Amino acid sequence: MRNIKARYIWISVAVSFLIAVGLIIGVTYTKGAMTTFVIVVLAMVFIYMTIAIQIASTKTFRYKAKPKNYPKKAYDFIKDGIEERIKSKGYKPRTTPYGMSYLKVSGTNAYKIVLIRNFEKYFNPEDTNQAQSSSEKSLDKCKKFIGFEIFLDYDDDTLKKLPDFNLQGTNVYYSGLYVKDNQLLCPNYLEPNADFKELYDTMKQDLNLKDMEENLTTL
Repeated sequence: MRNIKARYIWISVAVSFLIAVGLIIGVTYTKGAMTTFVIVVLAMVFIYMTIAIQIASTKTFRYKAKPKNYPKKAYDFIKDGIEERIKSKGYKPRTTPYGMSYLKVSGTNAYKIVLIRNFEKYFNPEDTNQAQSSSEKSLDKCKKFIGFEIFLDYDDDTLKKLPDFNLQGTNVYYSGLYVKDNQLLCPNYLEPNADFKELYDTMKQDLNLKDMEENLTTL
């Protein structure tokens, strides 16, 4: 019944009500064992109606959260040759089950770019137990960390999750983005504060991103 649409459950409730009325009338015309049988059936009908009304009410009056209107950001983006471009900027590559992860450490700043080519493996990670690389160990001395998770492969459910990827704190700035045609789109753009403005601009230069005029609109 959980998978049945609410309107069909309400219809069954209405039919059950009519049956119950008929049984109530019918019990006055029965005697002995037949009366007992009708009462038992009537009790079962009322039990069904109680359960059906609860389920139908839940389906009908379920709270539906209003979609949040996040600020958007769009960039011109050239996908071809992206991996070579990133490596040429000094990022150290690491192969993952879902794509490639790139890390660059400059002084006390860390830059990370992740290219997701298989969103299913991304959200269902494998137990790899890989040893920490030397570039990852160098993160210990970093005071600021900025990262872009770029989805080259995604579905509708992924796009619903992406706004939650974007965050900005004292030491961390992280952004979830996805590629569509020749654009890199951020569904929940957070303007980098003074501490991260320079790092953000460096990431844009490393990825050769160009601001589009139609930014901060619905993507």
